[in-house]
Amino acid sequence: MRPSTWKILLLFPLFVLLSNCEAQPQRELFNVLAGKDHQGPVLLGWHATGTHSARCSFDEFVRCDAGKIVCPDGTNAVLSAVAFEREVELTFSRPLVPGKRQEIRARVTDMVGNSLSFTVGIWGYNANPPELRINEFVTKGSSTNPDRVELYVKQGGNLAGITLYDGMSGSFDSECILPAFAVSAGDHVVIEYGERLRGIHPIEFWGGEVGLGANNGVISLYDAPEGRIIDAVLYSNRTSSSDEQYGGFGTKKVQQRAVLLQESGEWKPIPIVPESGVDSTYCTATRSICRTPGAADTDRAADWHVVPTGKASFGNENEKESYHP
Repeated sequence: MRPSTWKILLLFPLFVLLSNCEAQPQRELFNVLAGKDHQGPVLLGWHATGTHSARCSFDEFVRCDAGKIVCPDGTNAVLSAVAFEREVELTFSRPLVPGKRQEIRARVTDMVGNSLSFTVGIWGYNANPPELRINEFVTKGSSTNPDRVELYVKQGGNLAGITLYDGMSGSFDSECILPAFAVSAGDHVVIEYGERLRGIHPIEFWGGEVGLGANNGVISLYDAPEGRIIDAVLYSNRTSSSDEQYGGFGTKKVQQRAVLLQESGEWKPIPIVPESGVDSTYCTATRSICRTPGAADTDRAADWHVVPTGKASFGNENEKESYHP
């Protein structure tokens, strides 16, 4: 029998086996027939790990060298790139400045030579972040009493890189990245939205011209852009039966943010539904939603209340009295 005939006979059972199986992804088919991976690595995340170091993580083992990583703006340089399994540890010649973004352009390869080129921004390392929580907010502001969010400082530190989202880091309408600024325990930090800052709070920062979602949304706080979540609050005037779509949240984006909040573990109970949020029905420009003084932080709507008209207390201790329609 000719050699070509033997090859046909040997391959025939393999094709019969494949034809009797369910459809397989393209990459798996290549692995069966060619014995080789033809898909490059995927970048999963990146963050600063120290004043001069950062880490990038991937979905598979990678190789890398410092010569393949550059800082395009020329303000810094990568001295070393150490690959260990699915991570690459970078060492920089100059500090990664807290609250500032260091762009890098890099190329890595997997164990069989497939490559990935990428450009990302690594935010500087804050060695002394404060302990914060979201303490008060207004979402139906006016020209004289605009949308605001207050952060309470439980333990002092530096605000550099602390980030407040109207939404979650994976889905948001606004992102406020705070600058380097030292705060002490007991301070109240106010982020104000509108055309400009009014300069009426002891510690305040501009959040942007676009305010917060009026009735339904998520406000979240992170230790850095795309970093670790610190605190969050869900507010809504809807219920699960408000409509048939989007779980009652009214819009796809608010539902998406509720799902991300649930995954973060920063709000309860699970599963999160519109009525799980703080009721925003009676919130106005001067009736803020604030934490009840002395109440435990349980990550639930019960931690919050709407204050009486004119009792918003941004920059000061929260008002204990609740609004009753």
